Amino acid sequence: MTPLQTWALLVLVLAIGLCILWLAHEIKVRTRSPARGARRRRPGVHKSAVRIRAHQPGEPYDHDEHGL
Repeated sequence: MTPLQTWALLVLVLAIGLCILWLAHEIKVRTRSPARGARRRRPGVHKSAVRIRAHQPGEPYDHDEHGL
């Protein structure tokens, strides 16, 4: 191998290594759980409309009203 081919191979191996490290970092960032304080509820939101009109135990289930 010529010195130019050796340098080209080295650059190629380094580029592939950096891509693998970057991908590993991205996967780690996207799969970790959110921070402890990030799940706080917004103060103005109490219940969603879906929860308000959800099926209550003890009442007959109405498919038309609940959308199923």
